[in-house]
Amino acid sequence: MKIIVKLFVFVSLFLSLLIVPTTIACTIFTVSNGETVMFGGNEDQTPNSSFLVVDNSGTFGVVYFATPWKEMPLVMQMGINEMGLCYDGNWIPKEKLNPHPERKSQNEWAVTQLMREASTVKEVLSKIFTYNWGSSISYQVHFADKSGEAAVIHPGTNGELTYTRKSKGNGYLISTNFNLAKLDKGNWSSSYSSDRYKTADKMLSKIGAQNDLTMELIASVLNATHQNSFYQTLYSFVFDLQYLRINLYYDRQFDSPYMLDVKKELAKT
Repeated sequence: MKIIVKLFVFVSLFLSLLIVPTTIACTIFTVSNGETVMFGGNEDQTPNSSFLVVDNSGTFGVVYFATPWKEMPLVMQMGINEMGLCYDGNWIPKEKLNPHPERKSQNEWAVTQLMREASTVKEVLSKIFTYNWGSSISYQVHFADKSGEAAVIHPGTNGELTYTRKSKGNGYLISTNFNLAKLDKGNWSSSYSSDRYKTADKMLSKIGAQNDLTMELIASVLNATHQNSFYQTLYSFVFDLQYLRINLYYDRQFDSPYMLDVKKELAKT
């Protein structure tokens, strides 16, 4: 596999290095059936290098996948911790937020801090709104855990940060490049993102018995939603949240996964 891979230990990751850039486009989804929980995504970007970042500095160890962007050395685009909590981010058109200077400031991006401290989506939702997220935001963050619970944090229609949630149990949650607050209103940003959302929705809705939910099935959905245009799918991933396994697919080679074990990667540092 030709992805450049390096290992880093980060004690403090400053917010100025972690603002999600406006050139990221992704299709992300959480799927659960029985005890099986999968989290998959395509990283659609302009060509660049990507890095594996291992952080053992918190309560829970975290494996991140990061990309350098312009003046920012590394952006922690997605990650999974040793408890099976994971996340990835979608770019969306910028929206205004009501600032809350009375809340905690983000000297470090709240997402990476929570990945070192939290083990479930419920814990994330209890803490993430205690932070000040500024006056605007141009991304949403998709979290999932091994229980099958998932939530996408996004701007609400009233200027406050909110979320769309998938409860525990069978089902799925999808996010692409429109604000999920607008899903029911049909006010999606463009056919570029809505077509990918509809494709993933159609394929995931056909999952039946538990044995149907496999890494290979998730890879087929990623294959159907990958990009070949200006925003190319540089790599894709599937996380098995129960067994803490990762399949990476470089440059849309969905028949040739590169397999990683989260606990083994954490043990290497």
